Amino acid sequence: MGFPPDASLRQGAIVLVHGAWVGEWCWTPFLPYLDGSGRAVYTVTLTGHGTKRHRSSPEITLADHVDDVVAVVDTHGLDEIVLVGHSYGGRVITAAFDRLADRVARIVYVDAHAPLAHDAGQSPERIAAAEETGGMLPFSDEYAVRPEHVGGDAGVAWFTERLVPQSFKTFMVPITGELPAALSKAYVFCTGYGPSRFAEYAAGARRADDWEYYELEADHWPMYSHAAELAAIVTGETT
Repeated sequence: MGFPPDASLRQGAIVLVHGAWVGEWCWTPFLPYLDGSGRAVYTVTLTGHGTKRHRSSPEITLADHVDDVVAVVDTHGLDEIVLVGHSYGGRVITAAFDRLADRVARIVYVDAHAPLAHDAGQSPERIAAAEETGGMLPFSDEYAVRPEHVGGDAGVAWFTERLVPQSFKTFMVPITGELPAALSKAYVFCTGYGPSRFAEYAAGARRADDWEYYELEADHWPMYSHAAELAAIVTGETT
């Protein structure tokens, strides 16, 4: 490969944004399912997580995570990208879109927060609870991975050992604004667990004429249990 990098590595690339508590590593088992798309794939590391876990701090904000996404796109000169956000990552890609609008061809929310329902921000009760934990939000067991989806107990241990608390400040900014009607938008709702805090977002996507809506009978981690189906949705190759 010469310089500048071939356009195939820059145009139409898939940019994956992980959710709370995890890191870029959470996409690793999913990546082979995107190989057949012929697209370059980039996994964003949000500050305080994954390879940046040493920077974990209660002072990290959503704006810091938006900067992480924009930095990947800018550094690699990406264009016409597919921007994917899982869970909390939906908040990140929504905010990042304001800065990347002319470089995003498709946006995909995977069981994620999305600009599809009223979001009033955090309640005083949750803010008080976060203050009691030093401003860091611990992993919630409602999102625990299932052994049968990650190779048994060893897979669960590998996953759990890499979790880190999430700065509560990253959740303090409500989701606002709307995505353009002409933008290709997809929402993936996981129905294999519940009650789901993403149901209201899913209902909004289901009602909207300009959104693609999909359901997977999966828990909160469809990149493990329904990887092939999710890959087809991300690349727009569903029938």
